[in-house]
Parts: sequence; C-alpha cells; structure tokens
Amino acid sequence: MDRAGNRHEGRPAVESATTERPTSRGTRFAATKFRPAPLPTTLVTRSALHDRLLAGASQRLTLVVGAAGTGKSLLLASWAAARPAGLTSWLSCDVADTDPVRFWAGFIEAIRVWVPWFGAEAAGLLAMDEVVLADVTASIVNDAANLPAESAIVVDEFQYAAGPAARDVTTLVERWPAETVQLVLASRMDPPLRLHRLRMTGELCELRDRDLRFSLAESGHLLANFGVQVASADLALLHQRSEGWAAALQMAALSLRGTSDPAWAARAPEVLRHATARYFVEEVLEQQPAEAAQFMLDTSVLSELTADACAVVTGRHDAATLLHSIDAANVFLVALDEERTSFRYHHLVRQLLRARLRARDRGREQQAQLQAGEWFESTGDVRRAARHLLAAKQADRAVALLRDRVFTGFQSDPTLLPPLDLSMIAPSRLVDAPDRLLGLATDLLLSGDSVRGGEYLDLLERAQPAIPPDSELAARLAAAWALRWMLTGQADEAAAETLAARAAEERTRLRGDWNVAVPMVLLRAYTWLEDYEAVEREAAAALAAPEFTEPVKLVLVPGARAVAWLEAGHLAQAADAARTAEAEARRLGFGQHLFAVDCLRALAGLALERRDLDAAEHLTEQALSISERRRPAFQFLALLDQAGIWAARGQVREALTSIEAARLVLAGTESVLLAHADELEALLRLSLGDPSTPTQLAGRLPAVRRAQLLAQIALAAGDHHTAQQHLQSPPGKLTPRRALIRQLLLAATAISRSDPMTVNILAGALHTARLGGFCNTVVATAPQVTEYLVGHWTSPYPDPFTERLTAAAREVRAAQPHASWHRRRTAEPLTPAELRVLKLLPTSTYAQIAAALYVSRGTVKTHLQSVYRKLGVTSRTEAIEWAVNLRLL
Repeated sequence: MDRAGNRHEGRPAVESATTERPTSRGTRFAATKFRPAPLPTTLVTRSALHDRLLAGASQRLTLVVGAAGTGKSLLLASWAAARPAGLTSWLSCDVADTDPVRFWAGFIEAIRVWVPWFGAEAAGLLAMDEVVLADVTASIVNDAANLPAESAIVVDEFQYAAGPAARDVTTLVERWPAETVQLVLASRMDPPLRLHRLRMTGELCELRDRDLRFSLAESGHLLANFGVQVASADLALLHQRSEGWAAALQMAALSLRGTSDPAWAARAPEVLRHATARYFVEEVLEQQPAEAAQFMLDTSVLSELTADACAVVTGRHDAATLLHSIDAANVFLVALDEERTSFRYHHLVRQLLRARLRARDRGREQQAQLQAGEWFESTGDVRRAARHLLAAKQADRAVALLRDRVFTGFQSDPTLLPPLDLSMIAPSRLVDAPDRLLGLATDLLLSGDSVRGGEYLDLLERAQPAIPPDSELAARLAAAWALRWMLTGQADEAAAETLAARAAEERTRLRGDWNVAVPMVLLRAYTWLEDYEAVEREAAAALAAPEFTEPVKLVLVPGARAVAWLEAGHLAQAADAARTAEAEARRLGFGQHLFAVDCLRALAGLALERRDLDAAEHLTEQALSISERRRPAFQFLALLDQAGIWAARGQVREALTSIEAARLVLAGTESVLLAHADELEALLRLSLGDPSTPTQLAGRLPAVRRAQLLAQIALAAGDHHTAQQHLQSPPGKLTPRRALIRQLLLAATAISRSDPMTVNILAGALHTARLGGFCNTVVATAPQVTEYLVGHWTSPYPDPFTERLTAAAREVRAAQPHASWHRRRTAEPLTPAELRVLKLLPTSTYAQIAAALYVSRGTVKTHLQSVYRKLGVTSRTEAIEWAVNLRLL
C-alpha cells in the first residue's frame, strides 16, 4: 500500500474501511484492522528510528513501548510504507482482542492479506477447538518460516491482547524464525514476555519513550509542516515544555496554525496545557483504575515521587505497589535513577494533574502540600519542604527553613526544583532579617531565577545597618553574588566574588554546605577565562574536601574538568572524565541536574570532533533542556554548541540564527563568553563570502583567537603573505587545540602559495591531529586544507584515521555554502562498478582497490580507463578533482 492508501499490484483486494472480512471460524474483522492509518501530510520522517527498526530484523523481537501520544503507530506506519511492497503485515489490536482466540485469528488474517495460504492449519484448529492450544502457535511458527525473506509483521496496540495472550506469545517469540520474518510489537506498556531473557541473549531490539521523544530539530520540522514558523528561542521553549511528546507538539501546532500573534511563545505553556488537557484525561487518566487515577492526582503535588513520599501524601500503605504499577503502565513517569525507585511526572502531565486536583478539591490539595512539606522537613530536604509549605500557606515556616541549609538540598537532590512561589512574601519585609532574605535570594539563584535573586541581593546590599564585613553572613553574601555572576556568564566578577567569599570563610572559619559554591563557580569561571591550570588546581582541592557530597565530587568536578580539557584540546582526558561523570550522574539520578550539563556538553563536543553529528545534537539537546530553564550562561553555551553542530552540517543560516538566540540570552552583560559567539559568527560569515563582518568581530577577540581569525580572513582573500604574518609569532602560550589550528592554517598558507613543502607541512599537522584524536577541527579550520585532503592527499599507508578524515573532508566540501567551482556532466554515467573503484581512488593504490573489491588489478585498470574517458581526464589527480566537482566524491 502506498502512502495514499492505494492498493499495490499483487496484493489481494482489501475491502473498504467499513467492510468486514470473515475468517475460517466465522470471526469478522474490519479491513482497517489490517492496515495502518494513512500517513498525514505533516509527517516528519524519523530516519534514525527507521534505522533502529531495520536493525531489529536480525533479532528475535522488536519492541516499541511508549505512552499514549508518543507516535508509536505513526512511526511504524511510516516505516512500513518505506519497506518493499507486500512484505509487511499489520494488525491493530483493540479491546476485543482480550479474547485470545480472536487475537490469534486476527494475527493469522493479518498475514493472509499478503499471503493467502498462511495459517490454514492454525485457523482450522482455532475454529474446531475455540481455544489456543500449543499446536496453534507451533503451526504459525512453521508457516512463518516459509514466508518471503525480509517479511515483517507489526502488531500495534498490543497492550489490549498482552495479558491473555502472554503465555502463547512468549512461546511464539521463543520459536520465531527471526532469520526470515521480523516480529514487531507496539504497546503502551511492557508486555509480560520474559523480556529480560531476550535482553541477556541480545535478541531484543527496543525503542522506548526516550527514543520516541521528538528532538529539537524534529519538533521544528513538525511545526513547519503545520505551517507554524518559530524563532530558535521560541522553539526551544516549546520543546522543553512538551519534552518532545508528539501528541502535545501536534496539538500545539494545530492551536497555533495560522496565528499572527508575535507573542505566542509567551503563551506556549498555556497553549500546551489547553491543547493536551482533554487528550490526557480521555486517553490516559480515565483509562486507569479509580484508585490509580486518584493516586496520580494526589501525588501530582510532588516534584519527585518515591514510595515513602507517595505514602505520606496519599495515606496509602500500598503506595509502593501503586507507584510501580503506574510505572509499568507507562503513564508518563520518568525514572530518575537506574534502580527505578525515584520518578517524576512528565512536566506537562504534572501540570494537568495538579490543575484537575485543585479544581476537584482545593482543600485536599492544600492538605497534601502540608503533609509533604512536614515530611520533607523531617528528612532534612529543606528546599523541597519550603516549596510545599509555601503552597500550604505556611510562608514564615518556609522562609525560616531556607536560612542556613539552602545548599544542602541542591547538592544532594537530583531534581532541579522550580523557583519559589513568593506571591505571599514581600521581600521588603525581610530586610530586617537579612539571613532569611539571603536564603531566599540564594534559593532563587539555584532555581535559575537570576533576575529576582539579583534583586534580593541588591536589597541586602542597601540594607541598614550594613552587614559586618568579617561576619559569616558577609561570606555567604559574597558566595551568593558569585553564583549570580556565574549564572549570567560574567566570569571575572564571579571569580573575584568567589575568592572574596573564600577569604571571608577562612577568616570566619565557616564550614558547611555553603562552601560548595566555591568549586561550583570557580571551575566554570576559570574555564571561561581559559585558565586551565587554575581549573586543575580547584578540581584537586574540591576532590580533597571532606565536606562535599558524592554528586559534587563524581559529577560536577569531572564534568567541569572534561569541558576544560576539551576546550584546551586534551581529548582523551576529556573523554575519560566526561564518560565517568555521565555514568555517575545516571547512577546517582543526577542526569537532569545542573551538575550534569558540563559532562553532556563535553560528550557532545567529542561527538562533534569525531563527526558523529547525530549524537552531538542529541547530547546538546539534553544539555539545553537543563540549561534553558533560566540559567543564562549555560543556555548560551548550549545554543552555541548547537550552532557549531548545524555549521558542521552545512546549515549556516540556521547556525547564525542559533548564535543570535544565544546573544539574546546574555544581552546586557559584558560576559567573556560573548567572544565565543563572535568567533563562530565570524567564521560563518566568512564562509558566506563576507570578509567585512569577520574583520569587525576579530577586534573583540582575545589575542590568540584574533590572530588566527585574521589569518583565516587573509587566506579567504588570497593574501597568504598577511596570513603568514598573523601566524608567525603566536601572542602567548597556545593550548594543544590552538596549536593544531595554527599548524592547519600554516598548511593552508603553504597550499595557497603552492609551497613545495606543502606535503610535509600538512603531514605534520595531520600527525598532531592523529595523536590528539582530532577530525572535525582538521576539516573545518581552512577550506584550502579541506580541498587538498579531497583532491590531492594520499597516504602511503591508508588507515582508519586517514579514511575517516578524507570522508569527513568530502562531507564538509560538499556542504560548503559558497562552493562555486566549475561543474560539468560526464559524457555518460559511470557504472556501479566504476563508482566503487572511483570512491577508493583518493586513499588507495591499485593493489589496495583490487583487494578491497575482490577483483584483479587488471579489472581495476580497465574500470579506471573507462572512468578517465567518461570524465574527460588523463590522470589520477584530474580524475579525483573532477569527481569532487561533480559530487561523485
């Protein structure tokens, strides 16, 4: 069937949607049960997930599990439409399939749509016995083994049949002829099929909620397909609010389609809530047992769900059982740890649940808040307790809790709490209680509200009498200011205030949780100031400090180190630290905490360096989802990372848009981080043939970056003499990354002037890149080097690094926006065999090509003679050059 629902030749006629099909038992089915829904014109093709499904062909079972509205059915329908006609059978389950006999009759009938002989014996057994015996599944397995190779059967909405059919489906899966037919089950919850055994043996391909979530780019494509155009910052907000939930994005797009309101982005949360409320209630909440639905409503007051916390707010002794049953039902719970003992609701779902609880019984909601607040206070989780107590109208009690222990929860709680609701508190009334006002200000900063947090700090600075400079309160105030400067990317100010706080702490002998502000700020500030030795010094001090918690030592410190090492160019050390920090963040449940942003950004940078752009984009989206919650400096850096990835894809305009969005985040500051945006924008403008803007931007860069950018501008203008002058005497000590960039620019200069030593100069740079593990830096620094790698570079000893480098150079060369060299067509098209030989020509000798393709040297020469004739060239070098121009390489 094609995407319009038309019949393909060779397929038995399928009746209209209202027609029913009789089976051998007399059971009748609507024809729509055996075909997926038509694909909408707004479809976003998800190629990466299609590839994952394709990989499942070699495994015994492919399982797609996701909550309602995550796009399971549409994904599988688009995958089926992309497969060869006649090889994909489809079965949509419904509530009637709780009858096992009916389910198996439908399973047989789904395959008969394409293969009329299938299941004749099994259908006869079902009709005769009206029960599912072992002989039925055995017969189905035997027939499946004789289906055409590469066949697939998709069973959608399997949750309806999973319980009653579990035993027989388990048997079917264990005996399934996976080498011939792919079995795909899609369900809202895990089916009881001994999945752990399949995982252990590597016979299970799984796609889950986290895989089905739309990426930032996919969210943008979906909105665009609905005719909704949004700026990068607005798209990021909508994506963050929806968490990539397909149904929410689609309904928001329908609500926003055709709108001309420029302020729609400010209404995004409201639009999402209204658009999804009815869907969630009808498709999710009302489908739950009554006690589970009430449990979800009561526990919606919690930002983190554990068995103990749920028991407190619901008063139920079986809270642990109910919590895990909701988890198993896949009802928009997100696990916060690998052991699945701590959860949160999907952000949007929690808002819907809380609104429904408040509308039904405001008194019940307030009592639940009070119970939660008192319980968290008893456990020492003061930040969480304060939020619940404020919601329960216990403002004085909440403020008092934050006075001394505001950092306690932050460094041990994996959940990023929202800013306090201070509608009941007038900060001016707290000026006479500066310790309480400072606690509120610091909590606001840690929650990402740097604006109000800064306003409260200003109040404290103006308070009379002034805070004594050698007091404990003065040390804490300096730490709070340092935090505020860090959040807005003002590294110099942050470092100065932190050092002042440290000096005050030493004078007052202050010890305790407030000390965590020192490494938290200095590690970032020194990285931004490119003082990497200071980063190492502070990291060593933090690891040696006994008062810091595991998340600080195992996630924050190695993550910050990883970013510093990545930027300096120590890639192997960065990779070790980032992987360690990311693993510990998962183990501790800190994967969504601000502490995890650094390791995610480092892993994304490493993926970009090896040209794994999909992985880099996915990791950057994770970092952005954490940092965009009003943490300006971190959001700025993640947006720049995103721009770098888009630039690597050749999407220069999109990259420039992301840079502009990043600048808006730090508007009004004089952050040193803005130099990163200046440098990246300059390089992108230069790639578009604009030398004027880069020259202006160069004047705002530090000396080393400025000299290298001016060399790149000179090279773009063909002035290799000026480029050489800018590179001659580096202004200061170079990091390994900057040293490699200098080597590459010197090689580009040699190429530009046709220096006979070009090969040696470039070989030295590539040797450095090989030792350091660089790839993207090599192919993205200078187009002269990129072109040379594609058209002229041959290694006497081809190896994976050389092959990866030349492949990356071809990708970059093909994506360059100003590619303006002459093209011409071949006299006649190249054959597939000739193309295979041509693709190996830049990196291989004739003998190596022959060995790689399992042909003789004579055959290689014959193919190359034909290639030369068709391209109109007479040499290997000319053939490679013209193949590049024609985009054959």
